[in-house]
Amino acid sequence: MSESNPGSILVRHRTLFLFLLGLLLLVPWLGMRDLWYPDEPDIAEVCQSMYVSGDWIAPRRMGEIWVDYPPMIYWAGTASAHLLGGMSEFALRLPNALAAICLVLLTCGVASRWFDARTGLWAGFLLLTFQQFVYESINYRPDTLFSLMIGAGMFLYARGVGERRRWLLRVIAFIFFGLAMLAKGPLGLLLPGLVLTLWHGSRREWRRLFELAPLALISFAVYLPWFVACAHAMGSDNILYELYAQNFARFLSGSRGHGQPVYYYMVQIWIDLLPWGPLLPFAIWWTLRTGRLKQPNTQLMLWWFGTFLVFLSLAVTKRQLYMLPAYPAAAMLLAPWIARLTRRGSLAPDSPSSRPVRIYIPILVAILAVIAGAFVVVAVVFEPIVAEMDLNPMRMAAARAERLPMVLTALVLLAGGYWLIQAWRRGDVRSMLVRLGVLQIPLWLAVMIGILPALNPAKTYKPACQWIRQQIGTETHFGLVYPEYAMRKMGAFGFYTGALVDRMEHQGEVETYLRDHPASVVLVHESSTDEIFAGDEPRWQERIVRELRTGRDRYLVIEGP
Repeated sequence: MSESNPGSILVRHRTLFLFLLGLLLLVPWLGMRDLWYPDEPDIAEVCQSMYVSGDWIAPRRMGEIWVDYPPMIYWAGTASAHLLGGMSEFALRLPNALAAICLVLLTCGVASRWFDARTGLWAGFLLLTFQQFVYESINYRPDTLFSLMIGAGMFLYARGVGERRRWLLRVIAFIFFGLAMLAKGPLGLLLPGLVLTLWHGSRREWRRLFELAPLALISFAVYLPWFVACAHAMGSDNILYELYAQNFARFLSGSRGHGQPVYYYMVQIWIDLLPWGPLLPFAIWWTLRTGRLKQPNTQLMLWWFGTFLVFLSLAVTKRQLYMLPAYPAAAMLLAPWIARLTRRGSLAPDSPSSRPVRIYIPILVAILAVIAGAFVVVAVVFEPIVAEMDLNPMRMAAARAERLPMVLTALVLLAGGYWLIQAWRRGDVRSMLVRLGVLQIPLWLAVMIGILPALNPAKTYKPACQWIRQQIGTETHFGLVYPEYAMRKMGAFGFYTGALVDRMEHQGEVETYLRDHPASVVLVHESSTDEIFAGDEPRWQERIVRELRTGRDRYLVIEGP
């Protein structure tokens, strides 16, 4: 990357470089796999309903208004589908990939302004190669758009309260926070508002602190028109309940899943920010030791990252992707430290110690070698290994398809590890960091082109749904018996079938349903067959059309008498 002097081509053309690299890593591969359960097909089914109905106000799932998320992710998918000529995996995922690239370029530009061009290049590159950031950028979930809105708002606000006070920039910043609310609800204002409150409060900027309240009204002015219109469509009681359930209830309890211990992010964040995450504490320590904490913008980055980490740790419900909006702050904290380490001939008194890098690189190379060795062993002695595993046909197909991608990925890891260790043996810290960055490009390409598409048979619902669609013909409904998880599975089946999924739990419901819909079918999960078949199992067995498998689940497909 920045191996030459500050006037190097990459530094001078950093925006173009990051834009092209982002396109290469994220965009071409978006359609190489189906939408994966959970999340993606659930969201896509709502988007498909919006696309077909033309109702951009009230998102609908299975024909009923559904506000699990505010509308931005549905708007983005629907708009993309219209522009690209239809609903597809590529069209749905494209807005997130473009949003990620925009956030990378924005981070690069801000870091270039605050520090220097080299630091800007590193800040954008670090963000683009954080492993969790890459993964979320190629999936159809609301968090990447949410992160872009928060990132844009935070950076604009910081510019607006800089040496030249600019009200317009602060107003635009809070417009972005309003858009963040349209992406994931009240947290789009609450979390950045909390960050800015703590930042101004720590600096005793009381006037700026009190100005946050009227600015927050701008965010509400962006969010409330949709909220009021949707409340009119579904009823104010219903939307207020969903607002509570999706935000406050998730914070206070794990009733909707994803409950994790309070230390979850303290452990997980270093993994999610790989390969750079383990170096972040040393970058922060250097920032504190060299007096850079006196800089207002550096303080903002620390408050940004720290507030998200602590606040989300207090919530009962936790997922890796919830920390995504804080990743630009992590990149901005890391970039000055790495840029200084990679600068030739830097002998300034405040130059950072290279010891953390010299310790980290051999440990990382050892881990890469172990992973590569495991991949090769599994690929070579595949048959004896899978013989000991209880894999259904879909998972077996995925395992077989992974053999070649695993070998190719292992070669990338081994070659990259050897390249890194050569720099380590010379004691060339600058080359270690640059080579670690360069390694991410072929590694992620191997994952995008090989590893993820090969996993598709084990993750997709599409083949099963295509068969169901063919089986039911012109029917618009089919049934599902899976009391514990039917609500979660409906979207996965609904998107690719284009049909409505009716839930049922008891034998009588199945009988009545098949009488009313003689051309349709009912999927009975294996956990419910004893109850549904009770009393006359031979008769029910005769009505089994076939067995369907999706992921780990096995269903028996029942037709009418």
